[in-house]
Amino acid sequence: MGFRDLREFLAGVNEFGMLRLVEGAHWDLEIGAVAEMLQNYPENPVVLFDKIPGYPPGFRVLANHQNSIKKQALVLGISPEQDSLELLRSIRERRRQVGYIPPKEVSDGPVLENSDVGEKVNLLKFPTPKWRSLEGGRYIGTGTLVINRDPDDDWVNMSCYRQMIHDKKTVGFFVEAHHHGMIVAKKYWAKGKPCPVVACYGQGNDLFQAATWSASWGKSELDVAGWIRGEPIEIIKGPLTGLPIPASAEIVVEGEVPPPDLDSRMEGPYREWPGYYSQEPIPQPVIQVKAVYHRNDPILTGPPGCDRNISLGSTPHAAMAVWEALERTALPGIQGVWAHCNGLFIVISLKQQFAGHAKMALLTATSARGSGSAYRYYVAVDEDIDPSNLTDVLWAMTTRCVPEDQIDIVRGTLSARIDPVINPAKRAVGDLTCGRVLINACKPWDWIDQFGKSMTFTPEYKKQIQEKWGHLIKK
Repeated sequence: MGFRDLREFLAGVNEFGMLRLVEGAHWDLEIGAVAEMLQNYPENPVVLFDKIPGYPPGFRVLANHQNSIKKQALVLGISPEQDSLELLRSIRERRRQVGYIPPKEVSDGPVLENSDVGEKVNLLKFPTPKWRSLEGGRYIGTGTLVINRDPDDDWVNMSCYRQMIHDKKTVGFFVEAHHHGMIVAKKYWAKGKPCPVVACYGQGNDLFQAATWSASWGKSELDVAGWIRGEPIEIIKGPLTGLPIPASAEIVVEGEVPPPDLDSRMEGPYREWPGYYSQEPIPQPVIQVKAVYHRNDPILTGPPGCDRNISLGSTPHAAMAVWEALERTALPGIQGVWAHCNGLFIVISLKQQFAGHAKMALLTATSARGSGSAYRYYVAVDEDIDPSNLTDVLWAMTTRCVPEDQIDIVRGTLSARIDPVINPAKRAVGDLTCGRVLINACKPWDWIDQFGKSMTFTPEYKKQIQEKWGHLIKK
């Protein structure tokens, strides 16, 4: 059974020495700068900010809470004391068993300890950071959930969409056109109605993981979150929207998204996960907030991790999506998959068994559901290469790939508005497509038996050395 709320998760993180408390950092840039700095230290702790100037002690901000595979493993009840690829295998095995446990409605919960409705609504009561220098405003919705219900099929969608504060009662609603939340919203707008929504700005990380996994159309991520937790998520029926509100969430709002022709406001820029401000501010829909609920001493969840990190972010999500796609094709010999640069750089390790084996794996990876839009590079390596080790991967790319024979580009694949390399002319007409680079960094199949040997030590001997001398590199 997993953690029942965000506070239990933080207690669990603390037990493994992975939590850092920072007091006195200012909401205007300082919190974001400290979070980025600490991410780049080897320990990469979860960071909890308190005693933020201008706000009551106890009004806290959380950052870097899901930006390593160890942190994500904890949410799934897996001990983080394994190496990276073993952790991914454990997470993947757990996810292969994914099921659906519907939520359980309750009449009350900690989230209702404080209620502000109507004229009392004031989102500025929370210490929402301005995370980076060039951002268009304070983003309360980064590590967030947005919940809405399909008006035709009556199922609940839950996902993560960014939200900038416009004023004390209004936030932005930035959602890519192909995401379920936008498809649902457009159904309401087509009928001339606003789309009811619930947004959570602090919640258990099992809910956040479920939201980023993206269930199939017609399946609710709330049910997936119940499966991750091992019991139904307790929800309260929203008094204003009728939508489910996680009972143990930290901060929740109820509101509605009117048709964009009735209310749209300039949104952005925001530095998205690829590490760029990919577009100038443009009009986006908004959430008109009708009620705010929060726990005593609430925790606002910020970004799960800072961007521009070569090995963090969505690693398990992207890697597992590709691995599962390869498995569904019954393609043999797959040893492991890893996703670097927040998933922009996918690496597949395989044992070659026939001509074209690596190429088939690469092509399959580009079409994997959930492997992401804007993901750019796909690399295949031999089974002796650890896909999670960039040194190994770059060595294979520079010594085994024959460029004129083993590099291809697939054009016209789906991308997103946040993709920094979609040119302005294409973006202006809504052409959000991109190319993907396929690099076969495996030994050339037609003379693989003649390729030079490179082994230094056997895997068994390396393991013996690790067991005997590993204490020398442990803290």
